[in-house]
Amino acid sequence: MLAFGDESNGYGRISIGDGTWIGQYNNLRACGDGDIRIGNHCLISQFCTLVGSNHRIGRDHPILEQGPDRSRLGIVIGDDVWLGAGVTVMPGVSIGTGAVIGANAVVTKDVPAYDIMAGVPAVKIGERA
Repeated sequence: MLAFGDESNGYGRISIGDGTWIGQYNNLRACGDGDIRIGNHCLISQFCTLVGSNHRIGRDHPILEQGPDRSRLGIVIGDDVWLGAGVTVMPGVSIGTGAVIGANAVVTKDVPAYDIMAGVPAVKIGERA
């Protein structure tokens, strides 16, 4: 699924680099300034979710009416990155070149180049040699 936002919250952009492979049943959600940029020669396994923005969660209005949280927007995935099956990448995250994210991990913070991450939330478990 590709979602690009709406008139109320603005439309986002999704860019995918050369030679990148994206598996089946993925969910890429860009909105407003929450663009998603995927580098060259990446492997995005099946059932991954990339969320370019989330709703605000204040008490003053229903969540549905609050629009995007502008404090954390967009996703940047460097070149030669592998996202295992079922990975979720949250808004505001940058994943460095050559990083590997293990299956079903939830990435909530930036990932340095060539790090191997796994878990919920994702933590460093190694580095590419």
